Amino acid sequence: MTTVEPRMNARPTPGQCSSRAYGLPAIRPTSLAQTVQAAARAVDPNTVRPVAPHNGKLGFQPATLLTVLAYCYAMQIYGSADVEALLRSDSNLRPLCPDQFPTARMIRRFRRENREALQVCLEAALHFVAEQKVAQGLLTKVNEARIAEEARRRIIVSMFTDSMELDKDSGADTPTDLCYLIAKQ
Repeated sequence: MTTVEPRMNARPTPGQCSSRAYGLPAIRPTSLAQTVQAAARAVDPNTVRPVAPHNGKLGFQPATLLTVLAYCYAMQIYGSADVEALLRSDSNLRPLCPDQFPTARMIRRFRRENREALQVCLEAALHFVAEQKVAQGLLTKVNEARIAEEARRRIIVSMFTDSMELDKDSGADTPTDLCYLIAKQ
């Protein structure tokens, strides 16, 4: 069937997508870092458990840790030791932790105790990335269910990556030692 009306692809622009779903301000952030910072600020501080004593150190504040972890997971950096190393070496992230850096252990604990808040911030980050892909024509729409699923998956990948690193560090000779004990009996 032929129509006389012009066919239009109705792709939303990034400005048309709702930012209110993630508690972001009406003015759209223009970068992934700004998006993650806005999402972390929008999380109710009473719902986030701190993992360090409240001593004023910026790097240990829950909003800072939410920002760093959501940003790293959105950039596919999953290991807590890798996040710690990145904080020490990246000049763009260093202002978030100017005096002391959270350790990999602290990062793991924070993720474990604040998984829901991290999920919200990571969803905001992935939503921003998806909007960018829509604007570039790489995607046709933003699928909220898929974003939530991907955020959950990335948090699980980070936990798996850490467990593999901890297993590796706890002793690679354990299987050999067990075989020796079994063979001795």
